[in-house]
Formats: sequence, structure tokens, C-alpha cells
Amino acid sequence: MFRSKLTILFSVAISVFFLDFFLFRYTFWLLPNESSWGADYFYNFLHEFKTFEKISKQKFRVLVIGSSVTGYSINPKDLEKELRKITGKDLDVVFLSYAGMPPLDVYLMKNQFLSLSPDLVVYPVNFVDWRLYRTYVLDPKNGKNETAEESKLILDALDFRDAPQSKIIFPWETLVEFWDLIGLEKSSEYLAASLFGSYRYKEIYWKISSSLYEHRFGRNTSFREYNGVDIPEKVTFRGWTGKVFSFQPKPYMARKGFYIQVVEEVLKDGKLILDLENSSHTVKQTLEFTSPGWKKILLDPRFLNQGEKENWIRAELSNTWIPYFAGAEHKDWARDVLGIRLQQIFGKEDDLSILDRKPVREERLEDLRFLGMSDKQYEEYFYFRLLTDLKKRPGLQYIQVLADSKKKIAKEKFRPILHFRYMKKLISFFKEKDLPFLLINNPENPVSLSWYGNSEWYKEHLSYLKEISGGGDNFVDLSRTLPSTDFWDFHHLTYAGTQKMNSKYAALIAKFVE
Repeated sequence: MFRSKLTILFSVAISVFFLDFFLFRYTFWLLPNESSWGADYFYNFLHEFKTFEKISKQKFRVLVIGSSVTGYSINPKDLEKELRKITGKDLDVVFLSYAGMPPLDVYLMKNQFLSLSPDLVVYPVNFVDWRLYRTYVLDPKNGKNETAEESKLILDALDFRDAPQSKIIFPWETLVEFWDLIGLEKSSEYLAASLFGSYRYKEIYWKISSSLYEHRFGRNTSFREYNGVDIPEKVTFRGWTGKVFSFQPKPYMARKGFYIQVVEEVLKDGKLILDLENSSHTVKQTLEFTSPGWKKILLDPRFLNQGEKENWIRAELSNTWIPYFAGAEHKDWARDVLGIRLQQIFGKEDDLSILDRKPVREERLEDLRFLGMSDKQYEEYFYFRLLTDLKKRPGLQYIQVLADSKKKIAKEKFRPILHFRYMKKLISFFKEKDLPFLLINNPENPVSLSWYGNSEWYKEHLSYLKEISGGGDNFVDLSRTLPSTDFWDFHHLTYAGTQKMNSKYAALIAKFVE
């Protein structure tokens, strides 16, 4: 009897493990990756890692890692092209980045990165990656990085609310490294995440699955980031157009139609008129909207019957709106002139297979905000966009904390705490494996760099990075490389800034290519 119960219990346990493995560790990763560049950083990171894990290395492989600092700075395909020009060789650029990846995370993933057999590791960093601002958050009154207790900073760095990646991406490594510090309850969570994919991936599993369902059976009107066709005049990351935009007609647009979002702000001066006209001015369609919401449009079939090879439709709106003057739902401290919002996968519904590709950053309207501005104009917009009315913008409190921390750290002595220490351990690990490592102090906005860039702390921190990397070609300071107009904020580059940096990164990497 006892043996029979034991057999049943053992069979159930095996079945649970098998089902968990099949659904969450195997089948889930066979689904097409139809997420946009910034829709889910952790999912895209894991998907990219698993993709290259299966590919045997045929070329010199450059592994580029880092936080959103890296994500906003490097376009892998463009970098490959530039490296081909300089070296005359085809190289693989493996790009693994997610928002908020500090050196501690990279150290915990060191063996995973090593398993990809890179020939060079490239790691761009900026002030935000050292997470020094957390000291001032934990102790606003007396906190100083030169006296902070590192164990408290480690526990803070592993907080699931602020750093879910420790449970999603490297739970076992975290457990092994910090089991004596995190306590029994937290250790149990990491162990569960290590054993069960259902617990480890549950958040991204349902997010990605619901997104796939929406692409095939929904209206594609619920999304975080636009993932449709490129609009020549550009749209925002959220899919908002300007007053005029262009697109190529697709059969589904006439067959089942497409949706646009009309907001009440664009109706403030009366009804919204949308005029559509083809390239040869022979087909026109006019639509009127008098209420807000998602509106279905059935494209005139005549737009599809044109003989031109490049058949484009020009769309023009009668009204526009500006986020800063919008109501609570759409209010933003931005002066962009916007029109209507397009569906998430606008222009791609006839061929969903084109969504299954490497997510890449594309130029958006936000990237064009500062073009042509003087330094004075940019600085005014910088403070307006990022550091104005923060009591009304709880989501940007972090920006103020980061700004304050740079001003505070300028008065402190440099101390290589936590992430500096793990960066040193990381570089030492790769040195032991005879793997070259290029550490880059990435460009920073001159506005925010002026708060602390000439301090002794900043100079000492550069000396430390140069020392632990071995100096020479292994470390480069690019902090003062770009003008302020090439930055979104303190450290994220605009698309134009990324393009400017492409040749500079390639020249640095080329020195390591055999």
C-alpha cells in the first residue's frame, strides 16, 4: 500500500516537472518572437540568448552586453556593416541588453555569456549602471556611497519589484552567490524559479502569449510600443502620427479594415477630417470623426488597383494636438505635434511572419525633437521635459533622484562599492579565460555631465575603470563625445546619436579582430 502511494506520488511529481518543462522551457521558446524592440526587454534578451545558444560559431563573435545605455547606443546590424567596411570581414554581433542591467547582473550571468563562445566582450556603461543613486534613496538624509553598507545595497539590488531579472534570468546563480545574505524565504523563491519555468517565466509568458493572440484575433489596439511598418514621416514609440503621414495600402485594409485612435484633444476645434490620396492624385478618400475612441476604417479598394510600383497613400489630418496641453489620460511634458494613433502592427497584418525577426530599434518622432536646436534651446527643453512639475509626475521621480545623486556624488570621495567591485571580478573572470574585454565609459549628456564631470570623484572613477580593465585598448572614455542634442535624457542616445557613434564603436572593436 505504501509502495503504491509512493509510486503515485513519484509519477505525479515527474508529470508536473515534465509538463512544466514542456510548456515553459521548451514550447514557449518555439513561439515566434513578435514583440517590438522595447516591448519586453527580458523576453527579448532571453529569446536572443537562446537563439545564439543553438548556433555554432562560424565567424569572429562580438558579444555586446549592457543596460538600456547599451540598447540605445548600438544597432547590431549597422555595427556589423561598419565592421565589415573597416576589417573586410564578416563578424557576428551578439547583442544582449535589457533595461537596468548593472555589473552585478553581468557577473552572475558570466558563464551563460561564456557559453556563447565570444571572441570579444564589449560593455558600454554610464553612471546609472553603478546604481549609486540607490544609496540616497535608501537613506535620503545621511546616505553616502563612501560609507554605505554594501549588504543593504545588495539586498536592494535583488528586490523583485525593482529587479525582477534576478528571478527571471539568473535565479540559480543568485541563490548560489547570496544564499547566506537573502534569507530562507527569498532563497526558497529563487529555488522555485530555478526548478519551475511556470514560476520563473509566468509574467512574460502571459504577456507574450496574449500579444500573439491579439495579433491574430484582436484589433491590435492594446499595446505598449508600435511594431508596425515604417512610416516615412515617423510615428512615436506609442504609435502617434503627426499631421501628415504616408503608408502603402495592403489588401487587408480594404478587406477587413484597420483601426486608428482619435483622442478628444484632437477634436477640441471641431470634427477631425482625414484626407487620403494616392501618389498619382487619382484616388481620394475623406473620413470624418466627431467622437473619440478607436475607429475602424475600410480603405477604398481603388487604392489597391494602382499600377505604380511604389504605391503610397498620403494621409493628412485637419487637426492636431500637443501632449502638454492634453487631459490627464494623454498629458505629457512634450511639445510634439501629434495626430492619430495607429494599430500596433499597422501594415503587417497580411503577413505576420515579418513580425518574427530580431527586434531592432527604429527611428521615432521622439528622436527628432531636438534636431536644429541651439544648446540654449535644448537645455530649456531638457529641464522642461525631465525636471519640471515632478510632483505631478510620480513616474519621473527617479529622474530627479538620479540628477540629485550626481550632484551629491561630486562632493564625495570615490569608493569602488558593489557594482564597481563586481565589474572588477567580471573582468578578472574573463581575463582568466583569455577573453578580451572592452569597457566603454559611454557618452553622457553635457548638461548632466556638467553637474559632476569635473569632480575628483569622476576623475578617480575613470582611473579605477582604466586600472581594472588593464588600460590600453581595453578601456576608453567617450563621455564627452556627443553634443546635448544627441541625447533623449542624461544617457540615452537619440537615433541620430546612435548613428554617429556607430563608426566610433566599430573602430574600437576592430582593434581586437584577428
